[in-house]
Formats: sequence, C-alpha cells, structure tokens
Amino acid sequence: MDMEKLTKQQIVLVTLLVSFVTSIATGIVTVALMDQAPAGVTQTINRVVERTIEKVVTPPADNSAAVITREVVVVKEDDKIVESVDKNKDSIVRIYANNNNAGDVQAKQFIGLGTIVSKDGLIATGDIFADMSGQYLVTIDNNIFYNVAILAKKETDQFYFLKIIQSKKSPVVFTPVTFSDSDNLKLGQTVIAWGGQVQNSVSTGIVSSLIDQANKSEETNFQTATTTLREIVAINTNINLTDSISGGPLLNLYGEMVGLRVSPSLSDKYTFIPANILKKEVVNYASIQ
Repeated sequence: MDMEKLTKQQIVLVTLLVSFVTSIATGIVTVALMDQAPAGVTQTINRVVERTIEKVVTPPADNSAAVITREVVVVKEDDKIVESVDKNKDSIVRIYANNNNAGDVQAKQFIGLGTIVSKDGLIATGDIFADMSGQYLVTIDNNIFYNVAILAKKETDQFYFLKIIQSKKSPVVFTPVTFSDSDNLKLGQTVIAWGGQVQNSVSTGIVSSLIDQANKSEETNFQTATTTLREIVAINTNINLTDSISGGPLLNLYGEMVGLRVSPSLSDKYTFIPANILKKEVVNYASIQ
C-alpha cells in the first residue's frame, strides 16, 4: 500500500486502527506488570479510595434550577489512619500502681493501658491487676493523675472496669471511644492497635481470623422458636504485637472501637475481645459512682 496515495478518509481509518491496537497492547502489558509487581506496590494502589461529593448550590432569586456539582476526592488509607488515631488520643489512659502511696511520680509502676468508655470516667482494661487491694492511678496526658476504683468482674471475663474517682462538685467530662458493631467485622479488614508504655504508639494490620460461637434464642408471646445466632467472641489480627501491654483499643478506619486488647491466658491465644461484649457490660457498670 502506497501511504502517499491514501485519501484523507483512509488516513483517519488507519489512525483509528493503530490507536485501537495500541490501547489493547497497553492494557495487556499493564495487567501483566501488575501481576508481577511486589505486594507493596499493588497494596498501595488498592488503598486509594475515591468518593464522590455532591454539592447542591442554592438557586438565585430568579428561581432558576439548582446546580449540582460533583467532585472526586481521593482518600488515602494513611489519611484515615491518622484521623482515627487523632480522634481517640484523649480516650486512652495509662494505668500505674502507686506502690508507696506517697504521690511520688517516679515511684509509680506502669502496668497497662485503659480505654475510656463513658463520659463520667468508666475505663475498660485487660486482666492486669496482681493486687486487687492496691492503689492505682491513671493519666491521659502524663500531667494530671486520677485515683481509680477497681470494679468487680466476672471470673470468666478477661477484662476489668475501673472508675475514675473525682469530685462531685466539679466533675470532669471525659472523651469516650465510639463503639462499633464488632459482629460486622470482616476478614481482611484494616484495623489499628494502640500501645505504648511511655508515649502513644500504633500498629496497623488486618483481621486475620474471627472466633465465633452459637447463641440460641428466642421466645415470643405467640410461639416458642429457637434461632441460632452467631456471635464473635474473639478477634485475631496479623499485627506483630511485641509488647505485653494490654488495655488498648483496636480501632477501624472510622475511629470506632472494634475490640480491646487483653492479656492472653495460657489456654487462650486470642488477643482482642470484641467491642460488643464490652458494650453489654458498660450498661451494667456505667451507673456505679
């Protein structure tokens, strides 16, 4: 074919054909390279989420139609993690045993973290107390220390509740965490574990396994029916927890608490208890003064 003798229409058709073949080849090469790319590269790409925001602009006085504009905002997972941590930084306390009862800060022994679950100072933590009759203090910012009372717990529970002791005349309003429905957790979901003895530290990972059990219910006024419900009773993650600090929350990317880190017993390897189990107990303990 003599290219110099092609008409304008033939040139356009040839150009379209070349563009089509090139685009197909580019797509094939891209997919092949993505399959061969390291996990870190594809994970970074997959973590970019797009959300569409609609804005309704108020119409002018002449009653013309409202204008709806749409913009695509790119939200990175890193940004969601930062927001989640920042949202909960005032809900984490450090717990100390006051061994000499003399108020000497240097003599205080760090024993674990706690998570504030009510505005009046109810705190959830792991099974960290060797001496139930001892004196314990908590602090949020390492400046102000509060005395706490240890509330009774069930023998089967892996967690304790503490209550901050404060003046009734001028009580402090604390910042509690927001509970998530932990029964909606999914395998592979991104989670954030909170730790740190001296200062806050966080680790991220995914839900690696969910341990559930069957609960039977329920009776009605008209008939008795038994329904089997599944309830999550323990959460495992792939987060490499190198310390033994318990009492910190497990958060999702929305800043909601999905679990609490507890001290694993010799017979129980599960690290986090679900938020739904805590929520049931918070109702019972929240009214205690």
